[in-house]
Amino acid sequence: MVWKQTLWIALFMLSWFPVGMLIYASSTTTTYTQDFSIFNEDWNGYSTWRQDISDMGYETLAIQSSMSVVTRYNGSAVLVVSGPVIGFSIDAVFVIFNHLMRGGGVLIADDFGSANRSFALLNNLVAGAASGTAPVKVQGLLAFTGGVLLDLDSYDKTPKLPVITDLRPGLDGGALTQGVTSLHLNWATALSPKSALGLSGIAWTTRRAWCDKNISDPNPYPDPDEWNGSLPVAGAIDLSLVLSPRAGRIVAVSDPSMFTNDMINRGDNRRFAQNIISWLSHGDTDQPVVFCEDLLATPWYAPEFFFGAYLSRVLWLSTLPYISAVYPFITVVGIKKYLPDIKKPEVKAVSEVFVRRGRTYFSERMAYYRTEGNYARVVKMLYRKLKRDLKRTQGWADYDALKVWDLLKSKDPQMTRDDFLKRIQRIEAISSNPRMKIRESEMMDLFFFMRTIQDKLVESKM
Repeated sequence: MVWKQTLWIALFMLSWFPVGMLIYASSTTTTYTQDFSIFNEDWNGYSTWRQDISDMGYETLAIQSSMSVVTRYNGSAVLVVSGPVIGFSIDAVFVIFNHLMRGGGVLIADDFGSANRSFALLNNLVAGAASGTAPVKVQGLLAFTGGVLLDLDSYDKTPKLPVITDLRPGLDGGALTQGVTSLHLNWATALSPKSALGLSGIAWTTRRAWCDKNISDPNPYPDPDEWNGSLPVAGAIDLSLVLSPRAGRIVAVSDPSMFTNDMINRGDNRRFAQNIISWLSHGDTDQPVVFCEDLLATPWYAPEFFFGAYLSRVLWLSTLPYISAVYPFITVVGIKKYLPDIKKPEVKAVSEVFVRRGRTYFSERMAYYRTEGNYARVVKMLYRKLKRDLKRTQGWADYDALKVWDLLKSKDPQMTRDDFLKRIQRIEAISSNPRMKIRESEMMDLFFFMRTIQDKLVESKM
């Protein structure tokens, strides 16, 4: 049918469209424009920070497809999630939690709290692992207040560009703020003071600060439902102190912009960025620093978008624990229907077996039905022909399946009565409803069953 051919062509084009777009975009695009991308050399990119990390002796990598690839490092890596514009998927949250529990380091920098819903699941996982060992009652591991942070007592040019000078040693032992006297932020938010990372804050605003939710307000002022007062903008926790001894470290920063090419040289932002990498990796330069860029604001026509779309599901299935173990079986089952069955002889067409002199109409109809995919009519025609041949060769007035079994059981000892009757019932059900949709594999199975009867009871009599 024409609609089937059209459908197959459409599916073929859709399946190869991402590959074509990837090749085309890769050949025409020479620069990266995504905010916070380590390959973006403009003011809003992380290329300077990437170079600094390389100069420190670390290997720098980027994830464009699925965060699950970080599980391959078994906790021996630093994962950087910066500027996510969408919430994490459930499997990504489990990847972060698994990475932390295996001793890995994680940096999360979010300026608008866009991933707070995903952090809720992470908070539950960490709380379950803590099992009441946390020293104080907190509302989860991490949450961001949202809104834009303004500080009237410490800023550069505008209160929306706060300068943080209240730096305190926390659970990091002062390692993150060593050599740091000021941090310059750009349209940041704050960590929730009720979260564990907020309570463990190492960098705080002045008391005349708040997070304004109305960004476009020309005269901003703190409202009763907005966070205000001295607020944490960076926090760090060594989870081995509250979870298992093998757990890793996590740092949260409420402004990913402080590490961009435009901001990293302001104040002591560069030193702070270097301290974060050193602390999260325990100073081990053999650990790679992996930037998760699949959550950035990547346009649909960018090559990295199609790269991620094409490989993310494959990588997800092949890297996550338990799922990766069954992935080969899923693949085999998926392609099994397209592989030839080595147990059956190859038959180019059913009609080729039954073609007889003077019966060209039969062979033509068989070929037509198979071409159109109407396999139920093929079964019906074969069964009708088998019944006619049996009545003629055996001299029966009427066809009876039980009489067929009485003759067949002695000539085919491997066939059982139940199997014979079950197949006959299925053939008669299909014959009574020739519009029934059946698979070609079932049609071929029934064809060889009837062919066995034909050989044993008809051909041997002729």
